[in-house]
Amino acid sequence: MAIKDYLINKLRRILGIIDILAALDQVLKDQKRELIKELLNQIKPGSIVECSINGVELLAPIEPLQVYQHCLSPHAEQKLNFSVENHCAQWLISHINYGDTVLDIGAAFGVISFPLAKAVGKKGHIYAFEPAKNTQDILQKILNLNHLSNITLVPQAISEQSGVAEFIEYSQDNDSSWASDTSTLASDDNINEHKNFMTYQVSVITLDEYVTENALEPAAIKMDIEGFEFYALQGGKQTLERYLPYLCIDIHADVKTGKSSLVEIEPFLQSLGYSLTIEEHTLYAIPTPKKSRK
Repeated sequence: MAIKDYLINKLRRILGIIDILAALDQVLKDQKRELIKELLNQIKPGSIVECSINGVELLAPIEPLQVYQHCLSPHAEQKLNFSVENHCAQWLISHINYGDTVLDIGAAFGVISFPLAKAVGKKGHIYAFEPAKNTQDILQKILNLNHLSNITLVPQAISEQSGVAEFIEYSQDNDSSWASDTSTLASDDNINEHKNFMTYQVSVITLDEYVTENALEPAAIKMDIEGFEFYALQGGKQTLERYLPYLCIDIHADVKTGKSSLVEIEPFLQSLGYSLTIEEHTLYAIPTPKKSRK
């Protein structure tokens, strides 16, 4: 920084002067975001556009970008820049290495898988679990468009026992643009009748079974499955005990109890030797003693 800029910034801090230019820049940024949202909604279905999602430049169909329009973060050099739960991606990246295997359970459109795939490189691999049919199709299209060969789309749900279960997929034509991102396995009372949806049967597998069948050694696991987190972890107990992967879990209301899934998850993971930190709705779990991965 030049001496002049340094002195100006120091004077601002001492005198408490409001930076009008910074405030103006924020206003212009907000206006730009709203303009881009309007343009996104006018692009015809099936269009392919250039964008950046969580720091990864991609070609993508317009549909997922319309879902994530509330995550727009306009940059001068990148008109379509999206930051979607990027704190999860960055935390996981800080705990994995080139060549690692990572599981993305509840991958949705792959927004976390993309930066993870970049981090683990060609020798690593990401397994993106996503049972929603329409979401699968879009994610596979993104993988094909961008030749992302180190991401495998797994069209199965993860829970405490393998088999077949009913799945609820919310459509994009709901009042909330992100409604389709909340699709989930069905339970007794977790269908939102006020949203447009369809139901169908999907294959369900336990984490332990999938890891064993495919001879995987996961270094980290991201999980965002709308209230089924505890049951997925139960079905992965052997994997957690054997490989001690780092965990990043989005906490929801438990589908069976209605209480925060953290109520069951916290003692379960602590019994396996994890230390836990929660920030808002995200749980970070570090195995103890910590693995010497870095």
